[in-house]
Amino acid sequence: MAQARGNLSLFGLDLAQVPDFLRQGWGVALRWPFFARWLPPEPVRLRAADGDEAHDAVWPQSADRRTATTTAFLLPEEILLRRKLRLPFLPAAARLQAIELALAGATPFPLGETAWGWHASADERGETIELVLASRHHIGAHLTEVRKNEGANEGADGGADFEVWAAPEAGGEPVIVQGYGEGRRLARTRRRDAQVAALFVLAVFLLLALAASPVARMRQDVFDLDDRIEAMTREVAPVAAEREALAQANLQLQAVNAYVAERPDPVAVLGRLTTLLPDAAHLVHFELSGHTVNLNGQADNAAELMETLGNQPGFSDVRAPTAITRNGTSGQESFSIRFRFDEPAPPTPRP
Repeated sequence: MAQARGNLSLFGLDLAQVPDFLRQGWGVALRWPFFARWLPPEPVRLRAADGDEAHDAVWPQSADRRTATTTAFLLPEEILLRRKLRLPFLPAAARLQAIELALAGATPFPLGETAWGWHASADERGETIELVLASRHHIGAHLTEVRKNEGANEGADGGADFEVWAAPEAGGEPVIVQGYGEGRRLARTRRRDAQVAALFVLAVFLLLALAASPVARMRQDVFDLDDRIEAMTREVAPVAAEREALAQANLQLQAVNAYVAERPDPVAVLGRLTTLLPDAAHLVHFELSGHTVNLNGQADNAAELMETLGNQPGFSDVRAPTAITRNGTSGQESFSIRFRFDEPAPPTPRP
């Protein structure tokens, strides 16, 4: 079923009542010792119900009477009616409605002639409401008598000059009877609480800003460092590329050097053979594969040539892979010789 427009109910909870709950919670929190130390109630001078100044007191009891700028007259118990209500936790509007219903059922006076006040105390299960009511006529007569005894010229209904309270019960707090000048003091208290709350929020904001400023500065430094690293990377990119190319060339050169170091020098081998071969001998084919040398040629005495090569240092495993043949025209022998060539170690110098 579609909900009516403007309905703020969510899962059975009336969201329109959330601000009232917050205000109630703030009011309870203000009575905690921590907040009470920083936001003490305004001192009020309590005039005794019997009019004897010797019995006057101050509220709260820890306050200095000389600092009290507001006077509250305590009503005698004989003109008061007290009731106590037990209520669950309710929004402010619902709680006030419940108190007014209880007042209508408890007062013996017409509602227009009934002066009343209430005080709430909370525990884990709900709230206890202390309701106080009296006749406005009786209150006016009492105030007239008290002020007459003081010799005052003001009227008894001078609601703008004083407040009317009901004396606290044992261990309790006094109850303010509404409609007798308490509005100005409560307005001052609200202004003070709002100023203190604003200062508290400002202090928290400044502390958070102070704590966040180094983090923000470090964050900006990190971003600046990243930008500098990126700029430097762009600047050194050509140099890095050349360095990489040089490293690759060095690797190739090392590979070539290793390859050359593992194999004999063909020029050196040919030089050795040139000094060893007789003048009548000549080579037709020379092949150097690693350390293996293959020779094809002609000589007057191929066997003697093989013996000569086998006796040389660095020449080993000398053999003829094919048979020696003689050329009938020239009279020379055709040979094919294979041997291993190793560079001889240099001689150790004598001391």
